[in-house]
Amino acid sequence: MRIVSFLIVVLVIIGCKLDKEPIHTTTKISSKDSLMINDSVTIQLNTEELQHNVKINPIKSDEDNSNFIKDYVVHKQLYKETDNYIIDFCYPQLDENYNPKFELFNDFVENELIQLSRIEQDVLESQELLCDTLQKNPIREHRIGEYKIYQQKETHISVLFYLENHYAQTKAAYYTFKTVNFDKIKGKLLHFEDYFLPGSLSEVHQILNSEIRTQIAKGDLFYECFEVSLDDFEVAKNDFVVNNNHIIFYFNDCIMCPSFVGTYSIEIPLEKLKPVLQQNWSDRFIL
Repeated sequence: MRIVSFLIVVLVIIGCKLDKEPIHTTTKISSKDSLMINDSVTIQLNTEELQHNVKINPIKSDEDNSNFIKDYVVHKQLYKETDNYIIDFCYPQLDENYNPKFELFNDFVENELIQLSRIEQDVLESQELLCDTLQKNPIREHRIGEYKIYQQKETHISVLFYLENHYAQTKAAYYTFKTVNFDKIKGKLLHFEDYFLPGSLSEVHQILNSEIRTQIAKGDLFYECFEVSLDDFEVAKNDFVVNNNHIIFYFNDCIMCPSFVGTYSIEIPLEKLKPVLQQNWSDRFIL
């Protein structure tokens, strides 16, 4: 009888444990904490735990050149928290005292690349699509913006800005990308047409898809990935960075690979792009 009673107690305890909600391991940073960047910008950190399972984004661990150009790059953060959403963006600004021509870059990043009003509108519109607007504990949407910065031959920089979107009712983040290429000497923003020959969009697109097929065959890309359509490439043609002897094109989730794969870019050796590069870039990057 004692054995039976003991077994009943054990079963009850196990049942209680199974009924409990799963524990989410999170990290909190107190709003009282602060971080001093370059002795010039004090940032108040106030991040809240996310209630989502986040897929791994390998870009976060990629090394960039920020340490080599820290003399004139200022790290800034934009944080806004409401009842409906949290926006937490990190972005670079260039020291205009170091070079007044950096003003154009700073204006573009703040007024074009990071448009707080547009992000807020996007969040509100996505929430309006949810049918269950009366749920007891709605999950606040979270937008996290981070960046990588690369130097090209000491005269140009490439900045990759990637946005981690945590939508309500979804378990994984959705990633989007924007880039800025900038001529530090001339104080000029650079676009696809500044690097590639006129009328070469289709040929660059073919080279890109050829590289995708090659990397899938070699096992460097998941076989679930697919070629990029010409329409999608035309939209994303300016979203690339120059890093060492490669140009890396970035695509939003589901453009080149399914979302669960977590692959967003294709790296093309500059040697393969030489036939379509402007002469000044061909001579500059390919020795």
